[in-house]
Amino acid sequence: MQQAASGFLRSFPIMTRAGDAPRSRRILRLIALERSVRSVLLLAAGIYLLTHLKSDFGRIADHFMRALELDPRRPFLHRIVVRLHRLHVRTVLVGGIAAIGYGLLELTEGVGLWFDQLWAEYLTVIATSLLLPLELYELVSKPSLLKAGGIVVNIAIVAYLAWMLRRRLPREAAHA
Repeated sequence: MQQAASGFLRSFPIMTRAGDAPRSRRILRLIALERSVRSVLLLAAGIYLLTHLKSDFGRIADHFMRALELDPRRPFLHRIVVRLHRLHVRTVLVGGIAAIGYGLLELTEGVGLWFDQLWAEYLTVIATSLLLPLELYELVSKPSLLKAGGIVVNIAIVAYLAWMLRRRLPREAAHA
């Protein structure tokens, strides 16, 4: 069975190992680590949300803020607590499912990039590019340095991987 699968993949050489130079692999490994860390955080958040659907997240945030010696009555923090109090079970459910789905996508990208798989480079470029407009909209509607930094990292990743894939095209054409 495994031989049949590997024979099938050999008929599509463009979708197997990328075979990049060691320096390029180090950069891919950094991207893979970033994706893997993000996936673990998303999966943990999604699982937590799904297992705590009926929790009062406003109360939890209030206790957390007090533990950090922050005053939850300050206007900015109070707005957060009030919004968290108003979360409906369905909203928490959708958020948990979305976090797990996105976490699995990030994990797939990270594992594929770690093992130098060409399909993972394509997947990362496509998935990250498709989500950039949403990230930009979020940045414009509610600006923050963290969001801006995330967008800069994602644009750099897409640009680097697209450059690597584009550079590989003449090599692949020469071998065909």
